[in-house]
Amino acid sequence: MIDHTITDEDWEVVEQRLEDMPEELQLGILEHSYTKSELLEEVKKRSQVGIAYAEMQLGFIKWLAQQSKIME
Repeated sequence: MIDHTITDEDWEVVEQRLEDMPEELQLGILEHSYTKSELLEEVKKRSQVGIAYAEMQLGFIKWLAQQSKIME
């Protein structure tokens, strides 16, 4: 797990990124496959699956920011 406190603003970013993804999205998390709508429900409930997805997205966003700094 990422050492990161997920703020309300972080949750909003994660929800928006998920809402912007294609409807046919399917993603495997914690030994289960989720559709976009199922995953969005998990994120909104802030369940274990929602937290895992949020941490993955936030980690990716942080990585992108670091890569951007490297390329400057």
